[in-house]
Amino acid sequence: MAILVDELREYPGVELPFTVWCHMATDGSFEELHEFADRLGLRRAWFQRDHYDLPAHGRAAAVALGAHEVSTGELLLRMAGPRGERARRRAMVPTGVAWLCGSAGPAVLRYPAGALVVIGGPPGAGKSTLAARVVDRAPVLDPDDTRAALGAPWDAALAAWRSALRAALADGRGAVAVTTALRHGHRLGLAEAAATAGVASHLVLLDADPALCRAGRAAQAEQRIPDGLFEHLLREWLAFRAKLERTPDPAPFESVTILDREAADRMRRIQI
Repeated sequence: MAILVDELREYPGVELPFTVWCHMATDGSFEELHEFADRLGLRRAWFQRDHYDLPAHGRAAAVALGAHEVSTGELLLRMAGPRGERARRRAMVPTGVAWLCGSAGPAVLRYPAGALVVIGGPPGAGKSTLAARVVDRAPVLDPDDTRAALGAPWDAALAAWRSALRAALADGRGAVAVTTALRHGHRLGLAEAAATAGVASHLVLLDADPALCRAGRAAQAEQRIPDGLFEHLLREWLAFRAKLERTPDPAPFESVTILDREAADRMRRIQI
């Protein structure tokens, strides 16, 4: 459980002694929020159904007692109560391992500024299509696109892709890497590239059925992956998926978010 306070904002025209206020909420139980408010000398009658309003000096006192300073957006996404539930239906700040299934999932995934977000999953799952549709600010780095642009052998294209990824992270722009991320060593390399740049790394996986991946591949005019490697990657995907079900550990990433087809279709934005 955490007590949360957001930024101070000006509220002109209010008939109160102060015009600058923030919100104090919790991601736990309201009883714990009330206990914390009591330590600040706040009256229970000042509770606004899911938060307390604090002037500048009240916010400073709350922080001194251990309240966490967060943005208004993060407060909305974490706070208990119906307002937080509505915000979480619209957007989500991923933590741990989360399975998003069906059309009730969030429409937005929000990550820290400058982060590395990897869109992974089996070949034919729709990774490039999703990235093209939902990423609008951070650079999207796809090794297939790099190879096509350079007209170079795969090893040279992959080296150029890795160099572009390191440069984007070093510049603080963040990046979205589109790659299978199914091999343990591959995931470690991506996470280490982010750690070297001093930023967080997160993984988004498309939970695609192997039969649909095969059907999608068969419909492609150009098949970039040999049959043997394609089937091997599908097996790696099923093994990795089973591992996440058994042991929900996001390491080496900060979070792993798995989207089924409906949840991916609902996604409108990946924000970094």
